[in-house]
Amino acid sequence: MESRDLLLGHMEDLTVKAVKTGCTASRFLTPSEQRDVASIGVCGRKTRDFTLLFDGGYEGAERTRAVFLNPDWGVYEPSEWLSALKITYRPQDTLGHRDILGAIMALGIERDTVGDIVMDDTSAALLCLPELSGYITENLTKAGRVGITISSITLDELPVKQEELTVKTDTVASLRMDAVLCAAFGLSRTKAAELIAAGRVSLEHQLCMQPAKELKEGALLSIRGMGRVKLLEVGGVSKKGRFFVRIGVYGK
Repeated sequence: MESRDLLLGHMEDLTVKAVKTGCTASRFLTPSEQRDVASIGVCGRKTRDFTLLFDGGYEGAERTRAVFLNPDWGVYEPSEWLSALKITYRPQDTLGHRDILGAIMALGIERDTVGDIVMDDTSAALLCLPELSGYITENLTKAGRVGITISSITLDELPVKQEELTVKTDTVASLRMDAVLCAAFGLSRTKAAELIAAGRVSLEHQLCMQPAKELKEGALLSIRGMGRVKLLEVGGVSKKGRFFVRIGVYGK
């Protein structure tokens, strides 16, 4: 828990600075970190002389910056704290989220200085800290073997994030996490247990290493290297005592 304590300690420092300067912001936070930071204050409401909000550049962003604002005189202007870059490449080339993120990390850029990567048909958009936009524009010329072009866009020009969702209807012996993983990906119980034991499975964006953890309707699982699944619906029970479920599998 030391990293969590360090994170919250840094956020406390930002709140003090915000009260004095009007507005401060963290680097990009994961959903789990956002929940931890929200414990400092009430998101969207004034508390302890500052207002806390989260912004990742667009509605529904996964990675966001925690913004601390002194509402008495500070002003939050998103474009001052977030930059958007458009990544284009030839229509005949194929790039995925991992390809682009890997190319960015190869530049020596830390993960928490960039936000979401929003994929489109023949382009992508990247959120980043404003102070990095020039460096990325000048140095990010390839993702793997694919040549790319970078240009600045406004936050209003960001494409709407769309994720492909495949819905599966199945029955499971129980609502245990390993059972749901088996149904979602067609895994054996042994393989599901191995993934969980290896620390590759997160529940609601937090690492979970309990195969027997019982899931509730709406639970979101993330499996590193495989994708994300959501337990959309838990129905009735079959004559053999199995649960009818609908599971959504998100594209990678």
